[in-house]
Amino acid sequence: MNSHFSLSSWLVLGGYVITLTLIGSFFYRKKTSSAVYFLGGRHMSWVLVGISLVVADLSANSYMGMPAWTFQHNWELFLSLFGYLTAAPVVMFLFLPFYMRFQFTTGYEYLERRYDLKTRLFGSALFLLTRGSHIAIVIYAPSIALSTITGLPLYGCIFAMGAFTTIYTTLGGIKAVIWTDTLQFSVLVTGIIAVCLFALSGIPGGWHGAFRFAQATHRLQMFNFTMDPNHLTSFWAMALGGLVLFVTTLGTDQAYLQRYFTTRSLREGQRAVLTDAMVALPMSGLLYAVGTVLYAYYHFHPDLLQSLKMADAILPFFVVHELGGVLSGLVIASIFAASMAVMSAGINSLTTVTSVDFYQRLVRPGASDRQMVVAGRVGAAVWGGAATVAALYAGRLGPLVNSFNIINSVLGGPILGIFLTGMLVKKVNGTGAVTGGLVGLMAVSLVAWQSHISFFYFAPIGLVTTCGVGCLVSLICKPADKDLTGLVVGTRRFNLEATRYVK
Repeated sequence: MNSHFSLSSWLVLGGYVITLTLIGSFFYRKKTSSAVYFLGGRHMSWVLVGISLVVADLSANSYMGMPAWTFQHNWELFLSLFGYLTAAPVVMFLFLPFYMRFQFTTGYEYLERRYDLKTRLFGSALFLLTRGSHIAIVIYAPSIALSTITGLPLYGCIFAMGAFTTIYTTLGGIKAVIWTDTLQFSVLVTGIIAVCLFALSGIPGGWHGAFRFAQATHRLQMFNFTMDPNHLTSFWAMALGGLVLFVTTLGTDQAYLQRYFTTRSLREGQRAVLTDAMVALPMSGLLYAVGTVLYAYYHFHPDLLQSLKMADAILPFFVVHELGGVLSGLVIASIFAASMAVMSAGINSLTTVTSVDFYQRLVRPGASDRQMVVAGRVGAAVWGGAATVAALYAGRLGPLVNSFNIINSVLGGPILGIFLTGMLVKKVNGTGAVTGGLVGLMAVSLVAWQSHISFFYFAPIGLVTTCGVGCLVSLICKPADKDLTGLVVGTRRFNLEATRYVK
């Protein structure tokens, strides 16, 4: 075991994980309803939901990956996050009014209402694949940190991480997810500020010294206007791909949608989305800044860096070797906080989709409220176990900061295309939407396999292909005769007050 991780560090980390598990389990109710378990009774505060959405974006992939990126490179990748600011209004004023009017439990219920059952199941399946992969990556990242600093086997850290989070998510449902997210947000912010301040104290000239050094070594470069599509951080690739990725995530991902659905009304859901966009961007900027500060710190103390084995572990490496003691335990706990929050929300959304879109819709249409809660808890345990096992193989996806973005870029374009054509084009039918989605997936897979272009282009390619093929096939196939009032833009005037939920 690594001697740098002291007894006090272990006590802080262990105490934090156990406390979080107990708080999450506090929301366990043997006779709870499915509405409470999956949606918190639809009366959660938009402030809590907004904070929970911020934490959803800051898994250990980001918490460790963003500092690791600027430690090795520059700030060009940061520009991709500005897609938040353009995606948020699209989600607030296009997607949310459709979802909130019909009081859906999953966003894929909209697809059946708009198209047909096969489109709903196709969208749900894409989500399960996307979010299941994400959780595996989320478990892997903090396990790297714990293994690196303690010398414990990686697989042991993975199983411990997965087990604790699965327990409180299975017991407490969405309320446990949102309330523990709020606690973890404070730990995240405290941890990263502690790292930044301590590192600056070891740099001659402090903040000004770090800034001057980073500027002199071109570490603050942010704009790359190359037209070469193979450049990962091309401004054009990130501007286009970042917008599509964020609209896909915020607008079609059940892990986010389920949080919106816990709020009291459309207006509160919109406030939660806006809170996420306004807080996540500066938080991400702070994480990128920490990587630049650590680069400057180790330039002035190069002898301290000799035992670093992998750049992705630079943050926990600094924490354990330079902070030590209680602060070390706190920051490592913040890394765990980042991933436990994302994992808990992911498990909850996966089991919601499995229970509502598959179990209730296909296996047991007349399932009682009690049976749905049991199905949800069993599903949470199964998904948590499956993701934990899959985490053993997550290291094959490359740098942490981009690992999930690669998966989301391949799968996100087609699912966004299905939703957008449904909301904007009245003539598109289910056969066209599913065919377009399948062709979109094949097109993106072919491009990814046969070229080296930036993965930021994958999602736009999938989106355009899905929309184009979907519209073309729908012209050939006879459209279904169904009432689309309120399901397509222009078929009904939106009324914010009409979407308020009644307890």
